[in-house]
Amino acid sequence: MILQLVAVAVGAYLIGSVSSGFIVGKIHRNVDLRSVGSGSTGATNTFRTLGPGAGLLVACLDILKGAIGVWLARIVIPAGSDLAPLADAIGAVGAVVGHCWPAFLERRGGRGVATGFGALLFVATPAWAGAVIAFVVALAVTRIVSVGSLASVGGALAGYVILSVLGIVGFHPATLAFIVVAGTIIVWRHRPNIERLMRGAEPRVLS
Repeated sequence: MILQLVAVAVGAYLIGSVSSGFIVGKIHRNVDLRSVGSGSTGATNTFRTLGPGAGLLVACLDILKGAIGVWLARIVIPAGSDLAPLADAIGAVGAVVGHCWPAFLERRGGRGVATGFGALLFVATPAWAGAVIAFVVALAVTRIVSVGSLASVGGALAGYVILSVLGIVGFHPATLAFIVVAGTIIVWRHRPNIERLMRGAEPRVLS
């Protein structure tokens, strides 16, 4: 079983390492997103650099990567196994890590939000709503994507804890660990955004 869990981690990491933003940027306008804007290969920098259509496409593909990471875990470790929740969490974290530090692009990737969303949708479906609601509300109030992204981390954690206490979802420490670890990675990757927020220099959307 240990080898299977390692296979899940490695496979999910490689899946996450497939950079949607880099591929779309190169195909769309022969642009390396790592060299423009924020330097991120995620959906937000794609949106600002290549337009809303490309940004939406990258967001969808990045969400899909998170979902595939969990799907891979469920192929390797059957759903009825006691290790299934742990495998799901490993696959989810692996996809996020691969997106943020891809094997194929000198470890320069995105912030992990969309990929985390995709994984959370299947690991803890009701809690996913908490992340989405927090993101939408924060974005609507501030018109700053990074604020929405950071708020989604808190929304995911709060949603999972509250729903677990209410008995709406079953609690498992591996699922909580995924939310905490992935959330920490996302916050860490947003360090430049947080610095700009503190200076009042973070760009807004819909302004």
